[in-house]
Amino acid sequence: MKIAAKLAHDVLKLGKIRNLSSLVTRHDVDGERVVAFVWGIFAFRGVLDSLRREAEAKSPKPATFSGTIPLGDREYKLSGQLSNNHLYSTTSTQLLTGKKRMLIAGQFEFNGPSVEVHPFIIGDMMEDLGYAYPISWSRSVRVYVEQIDAFAKIGDATDWNKADLEALLQIPERVIKHAFAEIIGEPFVPKDWPGEKSDLPTNRLTVDGQPHSAAFIFKGPSVRGQMHPADMGKRGDQLVRAFDEPVELVVVQHCGQIANSVVRIAESLAMDVRRPRRYCILDGADTARILKAYGKLYAP
Repeated sequence: MKIAAKLAHDVLKLGKIRNLSSLVTRHDVDGERVVAFVWGIFAFRGVLDSLRREAEAKSPKPATFSGTIPLGDREYKLSGQLSNNHLYSTTSTQLLTGKKRMLIAGQFEFNGPSVEVHPFIIGDMMEDLGYAYPISWSRSVRVYVEQIDAFAKIGDATDWNKADLEALLQIPERVIKHAFAEIIGEPFVPKDWPGEKSDLPTNRLTVDGQPHSAAFIFKGPSVRGQMHPADMGKRGDQLVRAFDEPVELVVVQHCGQIANSVVRIAESLAMDVRRPRRYCILDGADTARILKAYGKLYAP
């Protein structure tokens, strides 16, 4: 298992296999078969039954996996089969049963919203933090607002309410950007332009006391209601471009609710062995708490 894990890690780290979330955002892949990897939630079915039938010299029914994965500004139905020849430990059968958060690398054949997957590598991304057992990388890749030291005062903003959210919707995006720059102590605020990769890059953040370079994406009141990947540029490419920045943390801010599909794409882009990053989601409630705590939330 250790040899297989190291081999899989080394293959992914070479950079020859592309991130599927980034690939679909940048290119029209309909009708194509591409080699890539993706991180997401998949349902695995039939592994134990297939192995049992093989042990009884019966014709095995291949185990399967499937998942609805957001890529670009759409959701795709990914599905494929598992080969018994590649299952060589009891741990494999335990991991590949039920709904699991997994990385899958292989060939992805696109046919409209359906994608047939021919997997090379399937596994959880683990991180050794010095505990008895390594933990899933997904547990450390997300940063919550309370972890960012520049926002420490939000602990005092316990009295925010619906009126604060309504006041937030009256604040232009550029004002919110400048307010955040002042809060984090970033003196250099770039002007908005069509080719920008992020709205506010900075080297002045610390997370749990550790320095982090970061890139902020701001979505002000121009996007009403829940924000989806389609609200973030062509095919959702604003999120992908932010992860192109030479930073360790990408922060996505919106004045309303942020759809789970945005969170899942951010997670998939962050969990890239070639260049791992972290991400933070700031919805309208988080934004109102921050601005109110620092005296920058106002009504029209």
